Amino acid sequence: MVLPGSEFQVRYRLRFGDVDEAGIAYYPQLLHLCHCAMEDWWADGLGKSYAAVMHEERYGLPAAHLDVDFVAPVRYGDEPLVHVGVLELGRTSVRLAIWMTRDDGTLLCRARIRTVGVDMDTLRPVPIPAHWRSAFERFRVAESDLPGPARDRE
Repeated sequence: MVLPGSEFQVRYRLRFGDVDEAGIAYYPQLLHLCHCAMEDWWADGLGKSYAAVMHEERYGLPAAHLDVDFVAPVRYGDEPLVHVGVLELGRTSVRLAIWMTRDDGTLLCRARIRTVGVDMDTLRPVPIPAHWRSAFERFRVAESDLPGPARDRE
């Protein structure tokens, strides 16, 4: 779902293979869902699949730094809403906020991911292309927009 002037949102269902012996989502699976949401944001929010951007434009945004808080358990059968927003745009970097909530607004996890724009042939940093910079601006969120206690904020 795309809401003008806000974050991108997509829902995922946790499958049997996504959970560990404790019956909760294995944390790498939650990170995988964050990446899936980022890919869906490209296709459904920005209008071009991330695969096409990497293959046709030879531009990629690999993660350079992750800061993740796992707040509440995500269980088999849960269908969290995953939100994607842009916290910060640098010359070559994009700092994303990706967070998961239940329908009642309960925060499940919250990630801040710094990505660095690279030329896919050299893997060297490159400035954010102007057309993507303006597209990213439509999804700007402030740190204060993220759910969770203020004391946990950077």
